[in-house]
Amino acid sequence: MASSSNRKTSPKQANEETVSVETLNKPKQETIDESKNNTEKYVRKLKKAPELSRTAVYEHELATNQLALSTSNENILIYDTTKFILFDDKLKQIKEFEWKEYDSSGILTIDDLTYLSCQNSYIVLTRSYIYELNVDSFEMKLIEEFSKKDKLGEYNMEFSSITAYDEHIFISYANASAITKWTWKPTLQLVNRWTKLKIVEETDQNILSMRTDGTHVGLLIQGDAMRLEIFDFNLATRVIHHIELSKTAIMLTSLANNQWLIVDNQQNQLLFINENNKIEKTQNKDSSPLNASRLANDYLVIKCENPNKLQIFKLD
Repeated sequence: MASSSNRKTSPKQANEETVSVETLNKPKQETIDESKNNTEKYVRKLKKAPELSRTAVYEHELATNQLALSTSNENILIYDTTKFILFDDKLKQIKEFEWKEYDSSGILTIDDLTYLSCQNSYIVLTRSYIYELNVDSFEMKLIEEFSKKDKLGEYNMEFSSITAYDEHIFISYANASAITKWTWKPTLQLVNRWTKLKIVEETDQNILSMRTDGTHVGLLIQGDAMRLEIFDFNLATRVIHHIELSKTAIMLTSLANNQWLIVDNQQNQLLFINENNKIEKTQNKDSSPLNASRLANDYLVIKCENPNKLQIFKLD
């Protein structure tokens, strides 16, 4: 577990590439490689929206309505009350541990989670710090290279959302001020950085949720209207532009193959957006969805409130 003493140590400088303003929005590497082709090969496309009116195949009661949820192909990680809890694919609890950390503004809340397959770890994002939680050891480690610092002025900026695919990690910052792309291998290093106006509009307030499927990067953006934007893996080309959504949309989920879910908590809805940009709505019959994540090929995990619970549904 990371201790508060770790934060007093000067952050190590990441091995950052020099990126000129002219090339900020140009690809830094191939968009499609063999590992990303595996997404298309092994994760099937959905023909219709996930059906939530049926009974969940597995269900587990929770103590709180905290948002944090992520999945690998084999397990599920949530943060509930003050504990990280790891479940298997049938919601049998495998591991847990108590975790509370503080900074000068108070207790750190878990704002986002993502699975980093190259490490078999979950990456934990708070407003100020990013941690690695290894599945095998179930120990937490502060990743100092990420800690609120950047040569181009991000030292005092807070984090907003995080997403990963293989060794690639994307981080968005508060107020939609920037997005950075990192690679974990051979060492953790900054690949690229995009300033606000390279990605979103000047009037946009925040990137509520960011997700990648290994070929695309999706952004749920809060601005004059709530909207979804989809980019290629290098944020060089906008694939889907301005799908306007309800102002009560709160989370984005990748289903792979350029298929997406939007969680609308107040409407008790999930919005399924297929690769042709068509939207289907699906209603949760007995609770309000907070977050969702695909579990391997055949299941969808939903974190809900009213009542607080974790559910697994079979995908058709």
